[in-house]
Amino acid sequence: MAVKKVIVSIVKVDDIASAVQKAVEMAGGLRVDRGDIVVIKPNAKNQSPPGCGVVTDPRVVEAIVSLSFRQGAKKVIIAEGAAYSAAYDSMAAFETIGITNIAKKWDVDLVDLNSYDSVDVDINGGLVLDRVRVGRCAAEADVVINVPVLKTHKETLMSACLKNIGVGCATREEKMRLHRVGIDEALVDVYSVIEPSFNLVDGVVALEGDGPNLPPGKPKPLGLLFAGSDGVAVDAVCAKIMRLDPEKVKHLRLAHQRGLGTLSLGEIEVRGETISDVSARFELPTRSFWSSPLD
Repeated sequence: MAVKKVIVSIVKVDDIASAVQKAVEMAGGLRVDRGDIVVIKPNAKNQSPPGCGVVTDPRVVEAIVSLSFRQGAKKVIIAEGAAYSAAYDSMAAFETIGITNIAKKWDVDLVDLNSYDSVDVDINGGLVLDRVRVGRCAAEADVVINVPVLKTHKETLMSACLKNIGVGCATREEKMRLHRVGIDEALVDVYSVIEPSFNLVDGVVALEGDGPNLPPGKPKPLGLLFAGSDGVAVDAVCAKIMRLDPEKVKHLRLAHQRGLGTLSLGEIEVRGETISDVSARFELPTRSFWSSPLD
């Protein structure tokens, strides 16, 4: 019997709203049911302007808000926990990016996952963690929709679906602990307890070089969206687009080994654009242990 493949869509962007809808439909839909409470988790890690590859494009976020309501969501929340530097603030990031205006337009809540409203979640069989404190709304939502931006990253080589959830949903103090105990292992542990229902990666403008910030990272215009319900599979396709070997991205390999998703391209059905047609070599971080990540 043939094994059913995991679906990942790749869509070129002209009009963002229509491209988001196409990417979502090709990948099987958002999995939002009538009456669901939906949390949308963009990358709004700091007060960077949109369009530079550091934060998720607000037009992509708005398109997901619209689709969630159209599919019957009772309530939509946009949630983020800014990076642990004292200079970064989630609400200020929402304002700078343009997400605050989207929230007002659609009457949705904005939540700082670094706030006091958090909950401790047990992790069974964790790689380095047995418990983690995360934003309550992310842990208790009916549906979590993950909307990261595609980047290279000086500590994890790449940042997309797993990194956006695994670090972004932890509170500020926990983010610091994740980096101390082993960032690749720790973000996989967090992802194992807050696994999104759907992932849409913003590759309209990605980031290359010494990410995740600008500078020293550099904007990388791609004009692409990537979507799927299996975040590991979506990240594997993103890695191939960046001309990386997914097996050599440590957190992807660990997540696959824990059964959190599919890493093998032979088990993934890519719909829309082909990997070979849209791949682009990314400038990699300068960390010395990225010795042979290319395929």
